[in-house]
Amino acid sequence: MLTTRQYLKIISSRVLSCKNISVKQKLSPCPCRYQIYRTISNVVSTRKSGNIILKSNVQYSTKTNDQKQKMPPLRSTSSEEVLEKFIANLSSDIHQKNRVYKNDLMKVINKVKEFNFSTKKQGLQLIRCCTELLPDESSASRMALVELVWSTLKPHTKFYVEHYNELLRVYIANNRTLTASSFISQMAPSKPNITTYELIIRALGEAGDINQATEVISNMKAQSLPATESIFNSLIICQGKAGNLNNIQEVVSMMKSLKLENSLETCLAKVRALAYNKQFKLLYEEMDKTKTSGLQFSEIHIMEIVKTLAAVGSYEYVAKVLRHLPEETLKTPSISPYMQSVATLLVYQNHPIVALEIYKCLPLPSFGPKDDQGLHGRSLVRDCVKASIPSSIIGLITQELMSSGRNPIALHNASEAALQLNKVPLALDLFMRMKQLGMPIRPHYFWPILLHNSKSYGEKGIMNTLSTMVTMEVKPDYDTIMEYSLPYVSFTSPQNLMKKFQDAGLTVSTVLTPMMVTLLNTGQVRAASEICELFQGKVDVEKILKPMLKGYLTTSDVKSTIHILEDVTKKAGDKNKDWVGRFLCVFMQNKRVLEDVSDFLELIKAIKAAGINISTPAADYCISRLPEKHGKDIIDTFRDSLIEITDERIVDEGEMFVQQMPHPKHMNEESLKAHLSELEAKGMNTRGVLRRLLQEYCKEGNLAAAREVADKCQKEGVFLSAGMKAAIFDLHVKLGELDLAEIALADLNKSSPNFTLDEYKVIDFATLMVYRKKIDQAMELIDEESKKRRIVGGRGVSMNCWRLLDATAAHGSHVEARKMFELLASLRYCKPSNVILGPLIRVHLKNNNLQEAVNEFSRLASKYNKTPLKHELICAILKTMGDGKSEETFITNEKSNSRLNKLAQTVLNIDKKVHGPGDVQLSLIAALADVGYKKTLRKLFLDPTVKFHPDALHRRCERFAEERKVDALETIAQCAKDLRHVDVDEIYELMLDVYQREDNCTDALALWSRMQEYDVTPSQKFVRNICSLIQANNRPVPSELSLLLDKHQKKASNL
Repeated sequence: MLTTRQYLKIISSRVLSCKNISVKQKLSPCPCRYQIYRTISNVVSTRKSGNIILKSNVQYSTKTNDQKQKMPPLRSTSSEEVLEKFIANLSSDIHQKNRVYKNDLMKVINKVKEFNFSTKKQGLQLIRCCTELLPDESSASRMALVELVWSTLKPHTKFYVEHYNELLRVYIANNRTLTASSFISQMAPSKPNITTYELIIRALGEAGDINQATEVISNMKAQSLPATESIFNSLIICQGKAGNLNNIQEVVSMMKSLKLENSLETCLAKVRALAYNKQFKLLYEEMDKTKTSGLQFSEIHIMEIVKTLAAVGSYEYVAKVLRHLPEETLKTPSISPYMQSVATLLVYQNHPIVALEIYKCLPLPSFGPKDDQGLHGRSLVRDCVKASIPSSIIGLITQELMSSGRNPIALHNASEAALQLNKVPLALDLFMRMKQLGMPIRPHYFWPILLHNSKSYGEKGIMNTLSTMVTMEVKPDYDTIMEYSLPYVSFTSPQNLMKKFQDAGLTVSTVLTPMMVTLLNTGQVRAASEICELFQGKVDVEKILKPMLKGYLTTSDVKSTIHILEDVTKKAGDKNKDWVGRFLCVFMQNKRVLEDVSDFLELIKAIKAAGINISTPAADYCISRLPEKHGKDIIDTFRDSLIEITDERIVDEGEMFVQQMPHPKHMNEESLKAHLSELEAKGMNTRGVLRRLLQEYCKEGNLAAAREVADKCQKEGVFLSAGMKAAIFDLHVKLGELDLAEIALADLNKSSPNFTLDEYKVIDFATLMVYRKKIDQAMELIDEESKKRRIVGGRGVSMNCWRLLDATAAHGSHVEARKMFELLASLRYCKPSNVILGPLIRVHLKNNNLQEAVNEFSRLASKYNKTPLKHELICAILKTMGDGKSEETFITNEKSNSRLNKLAQTVLNIDKKVHGPGDVQLSLIAALADVGYKKTLRKLFLDPTVKFHPDALHRRCERFAEERKVDALETIAQCAKDLRHVDVDEIYELMLDVYQREDNCTDALALWSRMQEYDVTPSQKFVRNICSLIQANNRPVPSELSLLLDKHQKKASNL
């Protein structure tokens, strides 16, 4: 390696020999001279047929001077104008934003390729675009683009030295090194000029390649080319990259001896060289020295230093360097296009924290009432999301932007960008951050995720997303279910679909209305009637009136329509309206009534038969809407029919068809919030709305919002009634906040000593106490509260009692569990039943004490004539008899008449005494199936003395299906094969129902494979449902199933 003195000697002798050229000559700087260059990877170049062949196989033209450029064919002026327009758009982005966008660049390249034409200026512009003007693209991507540009230009372009100079600038911007001699030789017939040599040395300097730099300088000397300031600056960078700081001063001294001015570019080179070597004290001194000398670093200079610091990982020194920005920049809150482009570049080079420092150095923005508060830093946040920066870093950046006041909605910006870019895991993570910060998460935030997951994972994607919403405590609204969930799930079995929604954590009330609307709109009136009858939840009747009419007119299913009207009247969220009358009013608005009223009269006849009545206003409205052209007889019949079902005692609050502001007691949450904002804006009394809103939040279980409203009520002086305080107390209980619940209860008892909590709240509070190991206090609470009221008990509170007993069994002893039951029973909170008594057996099973479990089972059966946890107890005994090993061990122990065999016999004898001999056989079959003892079960099925009712077995199998015990069902199906009195097809259908509920296509296909192995012919229903499941999961239907499906369809069509 040559020393600095050696190549300085070369430069010196060459400069002095060029008498006719001033050493102070300055050449115009290239546009990309201020860009950052990091580690440069060598590009392998070989000489072949006079062309440079890079790794990318792009060949650069080597036409001789004698060769004439092939002229392109004549084109219409319009083509040239179109191309010029595209180029103008690129130029506009460069001047206004200091960047271009890849899509725009590709459009221009495609147009050039299409027209096979471009001017020299346009070609140079396209090459130039492949530098850092594409800040959001990687170096490899930009190099691929320049190769594409070059190959596109080559058929119609003669390459001049300017083209090669631009290509060098692309190399420099993208950290690509080169072999200088090869590059120069491949430029022929074009000859390199002084700018070419400056750029080559700059590229070598950024790579720290002193050897090649010296070789190039020697070639320049041979050609009597002058040394310029740019070359010396590149040498300073070269020495810095090579780690030779001592040699930098020699370069500077030589510049002085040649009377080259110490310009800003030289100072920049020295600062960058010090940064590469992490000499930060000297770096600051050099920057201060430059400022003292009267020179001012520009934005471009400072950004070059910042990029260099980022490249060496010295983030902590960036802030101090940014203080040297021009004073005008440091006083302007908005970021300049150039600095924003650099920030984007830094993000895509994985330096987002440095990009954030650029924003932090600017003064805080001030927002007016109509200003977009999310504008400042939005591009930074979006770049981070697009560049796949870790969510932890994005969270750090958004937190800084929000806490500093630069962008109060930075986290919203990040979430929005993640959704737009289909980065679902990131979006969900950002939602969790929003939730932790107490920021509201709206249901519509999940709409893009639902659409994305439906395409990727089918129905399972929808259910998983809804489950995630529930986990994040975001309640899916009507539009979420109706527009973004139901169109992407299978309605083959609406009942199974409803169970899937329940399994995802949704309530029936959330799903029932949109499901009914969908079914009714598609003419499935009977299915809508069935789910409305089977599932208990609230119905928004207003939304189903028109779909119900559509379904009725499509199918003429009077019976199902009447059932729906009966059910929705009971399940309506607002029971103060005459919904049947309103449905008839909607019917009268339909155009069909103008021509024919037979459908209407048929419906009226069915309504009368069902004993349903309507209000007088509804009847009057229907009569008023009937056209007179129907004739007097029809009109009289119509009127008489309506009068027969009219009941003056039915009142529909308010005018039915006049738009007016509803009373707050009839408003939902969104309407209440809007009304509250309106009242606050007008300075009017908000107490009534606040009280109603608090009740609504308590009803929905939204504790955070309820607390917020309660605080507002306190400030507004709104009186909190005892009922409202009780609701807040219950919320604390449901959320497991025992201490806060006790405080709320104490406050309630103090302010309203005569107020009595309802039974549900008392039992739930006691349950929470038990979970906190306060069993004795829970019993005292129940006993004390019972003295304040007459206990009603009943089926409504029995499930709460069971949860209390189950918690006691899990966290207490068998003595405490029995004591808790006796307390509840004595106070009439609950009555003995198999469900309620179950925890008294489970408390022994959890300790694997079978003897005590059987003793307690015998006691309860004797006292209450109940057999609680019978199935679980028999299964536990059978498993213990098998020692957890195999069925062979069980058979051996069963024959030896062991102690466990006697326990099992005791349980079965009690079962026989309570339920009869038929139930004993069924209980044993169910237990053997559950534990998987197939040989014994098959033997039992084949025993002619074993008798049971097939319907009873089917009900037991349905229970297994509800419990998702597929293995037990399959055991029964295998062991009952070829038995006339057992319908195996129904059992396989139940198994498939379980997989449908879980959207488990893989296990469903595995079941189908096993059925083929067992030579089981599936039923038509099974084939239809499994094909629907497979298609809903975007998977191909096996050919065997397709053939069976086609066969069944043909058979059905022939009937």
